[in-house]
Amino acid sequence: MHCEIDVNGDMFGAKLSEKITFSDLDGFREMVNDMVQSRAARNIVDLSEVEFIDSAGLGMLLLARDEMAKTSASLALKSPRGQVQRMFSVARFDQMFEIITD
Repeated sequence: MHCEIDVNGDMFGAKLSEKITFSDLDGFREMVNDMVQSRAARNIVDLSEVEFIDSAGLGMLLLARDEMAKTSASLALKSPRGQVQRMFSVARFDQMFEIITD
């Protein structure tokens, strides 16, 4: 997983690329900690360049959602495509997250 972070005022953006799997847990946790510490009210995770996500990756997104809920901040997932979008459909992530499409 590669992650680019952009904090702009009250918005925290993270653009992820490549894949999100169990091996990315430490980097993902670091990103979530950065989100929490930014105290941004709106958090967006851009998934447009993520080619693959496994069940551990889905669990990490749920972890991020739970951490944001503790701070009353919002979390939206942007532009899931291909295999990621199919996984979201099977896991019903559209009912658990705000999904932003282009």
